[in-house]
Amino acid sequence: MSADASTGRRLHAALDLLDRQLRDRDGRLCGNVDDIELERSADSGQVYVTALLSGPGHLAYRLGRRRFGRWLRDAAVHSAPPGTDGSGRIPTDRIVELGSVIALAVDGDELSSAGGERWVRDHIISKIPGGASRADE
Repeated sequence: MSADASTGRRLHAALDLLDRQLRDRDGRLCGNVDDIELERSADSGQVYVTALLSGPGHLAYRLGRRRFGRWLRDAAVHSAPPGTDGSGRIPTDRIVELGSVIALAVDGDELSSAGGERWVRDHIISKIPGGASRADE
């Protein structure tokens, strides 16, 4: 068991967080929780969720494909768009609501996990006749 540090809520990280859909502040789906970042409190010894991890490499790493996962994460960091660090790290203070879908207080385009979708939108969909207007949806 771990606890969400911002609310003190106790939860089972594997059941309550992993593989959940992420929704940005506009209600758009923007990825899945592929892994979590944990930290142990020096005072109490309790384990706290400090961030959700989403995007290239995190799921592969969690599933035991560590070398491939690190390679994908490194590639995402190096190709991250301006304004993102490419890490796929979403701090817990950016979580609005935990449920079957996890609501975030960020725009989906701010997340590095949206890099693949952003690239497809900008380089493929926008080139299709009529695709430029659909790329903004």
